[in-house]
Amino acid sequence: MKAAFLLVLVPALAFAEGKGSNAVAEQHAVLEIKPTPKHPFKELSIENPLGDIRVEGYDGDGIQVETWKYGPDDDTLDRLRVSLVPSGDGAVHLMTTADGGREVKPVPRSAVHINILIRTPRNVRINAAVSNGQIVLNNLDAGGELDTSTGPISVSNVAGELWTHSVSGKTSIAQAFGSVDAATVNSDVELDTINGDKLVASASKGQIAGRRVRSRDVELTTTDGRIQLEAELALHGRMVVSSLRGDIDVRLRAHGATQLRARGMKVDFGGTPSIRQGDWTMATFGRMTDPAAMVELQSRSANVNVQFAIVQ
Repeated sequence: MKAAFLLVLVPALAFAEGKGSNAVAEQHAVLEIKPTPKHPFKELSIENPLGDIRVEGYDGDGIQVETWKYGPDDDTLDRLRVSLVPSGDGAVHLMTTADGGREVKPVPRSAVHINILIRTPRNVRINAAVSNGQIVLNNLDAGGELDTSTGPISVSNVAGELWTHSVSGKTSIAQAFGSVDAATVNSDVELDTINGDKLVASASKGQIAGRRVRSRDVELTTTDGRIQLEAELALHGRMVVSSLRGDIDVRLRAHGATQLRARGMKVDFGGTPSIRQGDWTMATFGRMTDPAAMVELQSRSANVNVQFAIVQ
């Protein structure tokens, strides 16, 4: 089978942030793979447990890869591998590994590091996974899925469906023009200018902060963290904001009628008339001539506040 790409050299880019704490030796490499006319690139999967990943979209058709290897000596650098495997269906898989064996001298994980900078066509979907490193994604149109353990995730100006998963790395997403699902366990989620059909964000022991959110369907959930949201709810939209033991503060620009219900020990609608039905405090905003948007806010702790306001 003929390869569905061409390999060429490209000028060096600029990205070399973190490195191993004991790194002395350094090795830098640059390459580009070009698609054949019948096999444009569609998806890029990156696995780098040894460092950081940064992906930038651009208007070319090739995938440009720049790597920095760091280690205590040249022998260790030679054991650090970066593999690039294209397939005939437009998918490319890039991964890093460290060769081992009984005859090889053990090297602490903190002593080695590989950073990867990639420029890819904007319409390529990105799937990226790291361990302690960071993932940065900018200027892309096909979305993707991002996974970290303790490293942060930063996304800017990305269209298409986007999923992010992190154990204890902060997640920041700005200018997302597609559905977003962002989940973290022990860190915060920051959202700015989200314009997809659906936004789902969750954090166990972390806060969620969102502004300029315009998704039609919004679900934000925390266990111990506070939720702050400034959003614009579309006609017939839906919003559910829930925190078990964290304050909730929602400021909403609504178009048309909105039905609101909130549950919590301390509920504040900013003076808007409301009624009580069981555990729920309920209110209506706007003229109920059309099917209304639905907003639900809830917290179960006696020590938290649930606040809501309509802003102009």
